[in-house]
Amino acid sequence: MERRPAELPKGAAAAKPSHSAVTRTPRVATFDVPQASVDEPVDSHSGLGERYRDGAIITGSTPHRLILFTFDDGPDRRTTPLLLDRLDEAGVRAVFFLVASRFDENTPAERQDAAVAREIVKRGHLVGNHTLDHAQLPLLDEEAALHQIVTAERLFEKVYGARPWLFRPPFGAHSPRINSLLAERGYTTLLWNLGSGDFQVRSADEVFEIWRKMFERRELEGDRGGVILLHDTYAWSVDAFQRIVSHLRSRNCALLDEGEELFDFVDDPSLFFVPRADGDASMLAPPLVLAPDELAARQARLRETEVLRCRLLASGG
Repeated sequence: MERRPAELPKGAAAAKPSHSAVTRTPRVATFDVPQASVDEPVDSHSGLGERYRDGAIITGSTPHRLILFTFDDGPDRRTTPLLLDRLDEAGVRAVFFLVASRFDENTPAERQDAAVAREIVKRGHLVGNHTLDHAQLPLLDEEAALHQIVTAERLFEKVYGARPWLFRPPFGAHSPRINSLLAERGYTTLLWNLGSGDFQVRSADEVFEIWRKMFERRELEGDRGGVILLHDTYAWSVDAFQRIVSHLRSRNCALLDEGEELFDFVDDPSLFFVPRADGDASMLAPPLVLAPDELAARQARLRETEVLRCRLLASGG
């Protein structure tokens, strides 16, 4: 039976839960570890997100059709490598929030997951801290919460040669106390506004339908884009990723004909990022609103590629 998150203490906040627990199904060797990659450090500037340090809490809210994919709870050698291939095929970059106990490298399985963790960054994606073992931080005292954060950092340093700077609290649960601990360590918390419910179902069709209904509701509320949450530990989520991308690109073909803003897959959270400066640790970044000239430039570049793709799609190519 899956564990449910316990009740949060007064003053704590939680976004819609990402899932109820880290699912650890029996591990079967499905990923060949490149021997050269086992001890080879990854360029610490390529995927650990240092340029996003000390930022306000990102919620994903935006009136623009800007989409950032994020994946939680990996790495998992059974499912993450396939997702990486599909991200490459789609030309999409993402942020992966990793549970550090998965790649402690004490067992053959963990060493394989560590190789997958390195591969995520080598493929051009960002990684962030999702704690040591997916603990709900507001329920822990300061010492235990810091253990979850700092021990995870040490495992990141072991695998990547550097610590991460993006953080996603398990279940989206945070509080002023936890926000302060994270701010003291320079983290930027990245939440989400477009959930998928993939931890509650067992098929890509179900994930897609939950996401689609959530997305339509957000559109009615004024968010036409934002941060999507999926889990790379579920095979059905890997398949649902493709469905979501195909759906949004299909909508782009119709939006082209209507002269409307197109869906734009962003590579990283830079557009959502706002420096915290001397702001409160619980400060929320405002909804992302691009300057008109920046939006126009992005859309012009995107239209060039989408016109060709939609023509090819219409011709059956």
